[in-house]
Amino acid sequence: MKIPIKSPKELRRILRECITTCRFVNFFITSACTCHCVMCGFWRKDTAFIEKSSFEEAINILEELGFYNYGLTGGEPLLHPQYFEFVKYLKNKGLYANSPTNGTLLTDKNVRKLKESGIDSVAVSIDSLNPEIADKVRGHPGQLAKALNGMRLLQKYEITHSAIIILARHNIHNYAEIVKELDAQYDTPSVLCFPDPGVGPLHEIDFTKQDLIKVVEELLELKRQGYRLLNTTEYLHELKRAYLGEKRQIPCYGGCYVINVYWDGSVAPCFNRKPICNIKDFSTRHLQKVNCEMCLNQCFIEFSFIAERLSGKKFFTILKEYGQTLKLHF
Repeated sequence: MKIPIKSPKELRRILRECITTCRFVNFFITSACTCHCVMCGFWRKDTAFIEKSSFEEAINILEELGFYNYGLTGGEPLLHPQYFEFVKYLKNKGLYANSPTNGTLLTDKNVRKLKESGIDSVAVSIDSLNPEIADKVRGHPGQLAKALNGMRLLQKYEITHSAIIILARHNIHNYAEIVKELDAQYDTPSVLCFPDPGVGPLHEIDFTKQDLIKVVEELLELKRQGYRLLNTTEYLHELKRAYLGEKRQIPCYGGCYVINVYWDGSVAPCFNRKPICNIKDFSTRHLQKVNCEMCLNQCFIEFSFIAERLSGKKFFTILKEYGQTLKLHF
């Protein structure tokens, strides 16, 4: 795996991660969004934006606690008027910056500014390659066309990117085909995002045990064939174990390796647990390594899995098995 070293700060950041471990922040910089997604409740909230001074103060606190990887999210993060300044602030400190986006604002101008900001990676939401389904799920006419064009622009400006595909009943029967087409036609790897009840209502996206087992088997076969699904093989097996009622083997340490920070400064271990404090009061005593099996959210379970291996100094295994995943997310 080739990891570009952009500066001495970047090198120090990578060394710190290898010597200690990785910690990741889902930083919700705004509740505003261009979409009205059926599976998300953020757009229903009052519109709010974090102030620049509050953002910088939070980053300084988090960096001191060993958080090196930041996902600037929302809502739609590109709606924040100081979004690009936030990315530059992270990069000037030698930290890792990425963003999930619904793709509706990935214009040529914005993607060029993303490149100039130094962002490390971008993840674009794709729910279906059927425009009618995709636009209905996102509540935004033309979302799919804008997202696909955005991926082409990310490719044009040589920005590392992926497609986030939330597993749902509207795509579970052709999920593997979506992964294949995104890889073959758009040169874009995919990430399976498992639906989380803490984000919003799930009545539009649930599915059966049989559906889940079948799609996991299909995705494992795609990985064997070399298609770029960036989830770890072990995480896919964990989904099967959970739905088959077998003992789960990957501990989730949300609240230790991964946390959520919101625009109002509140800090929560994950989507499904209540805020524990304000970022101004956040300290090492709040980092509790307690295994939880409340959900199957990829952001928390898979990051915990990788972080545990980094902390155990299993570097060869990590690079061999999860090189693509690490390159995208770390």
